[in-house]
Amino acid sequence: MSSLFQSISRAAFALLPTLPYTPTEKTGCGGFAVKAHSLSARARTDGPVAFRDASFEIPCGCRTALIGPNGSGKSTLLRVLAGLTPAFTGEVEVAGTPPRLGQRRIAYLAQRPHLTEHFPLRLRRLVQMGTYAHHGWFEECFHGDTAVDQALFKMGLADLAERPVHTLSGGQLQRGLIARAIVQGAEVMLLDEPYAALDQASREIIDTFLFEQGHAFTVVMATHDPADLGRFDRILEMRGGTIHTNHACEGHDHRHA
Repeated sequence: MSSLFQSISRAAFALLPTLPYTPTEKTGCGGFAVKAHSLSARARTDGPVAFRDASFEIPCGCRTALIGPNGSGKSTLLRVLAGLTPAFTGEVEVAGTPPRLGQRRIAYLAQRPHLTEHFPLRLRRLVQMGTYAHHGWFEECFHGDTAVDQALFKMGLADLAERPVHTLSGGQLQRGLIARAIVQGAEVMLLDEPYAALDQASREIIDTFLFEQGHAFTVVMATHDPADLGRFDRILEMRGGTIHTNHACEGHDHRHA
């Protein structure tokens, strides 16, 4: 019996590295990156409804601005799309499936990322975490090094690769998180006011990446800055518990409207 148990144990541990963290997902966008019908949600399970009866669509590759006053539900909507907050009523699909944690095709960046102070994590490792969804349990991700180097370079962080993350500025950390999304290969980027409190250099680097022609990913970004709106394909305005889709958006070559 002991020998049989050891054989089973060895077989199980040999298999673990090949088991993916998340189920295999289809790639490629089938027309709409986000589809919502009669959607409502609460910021907290015991709180009031943040928005209700929202129906909207976001085409694949569309850059969408999410606007509205503080407390209108922008962050709640992004968290619903990311699978972090459950919908109260209605239906929603992101990248062809209902939102859930661990979707490799979706990247979510909170307005204020929470990282444990002085945790011994270097920037390179943070960015490398973007490869985890493509690997199995306990599998080391060395073959992601080239993608990590390219993402760090694109975000202007190559010289900071070995820097502990708790020593980074807010702008550097935000760029690092976007570099992680690049390595992940995210097709839908959900960004909660990514420009808040950024230095000008970081803003320009992120801005160039998000609105650069030729990128196929979809962006849904909460913003308070009216100057940002001319670059978006579509605007979702949240006000008074409702969401209104505004298609009259100019100034962007990728415009779908």
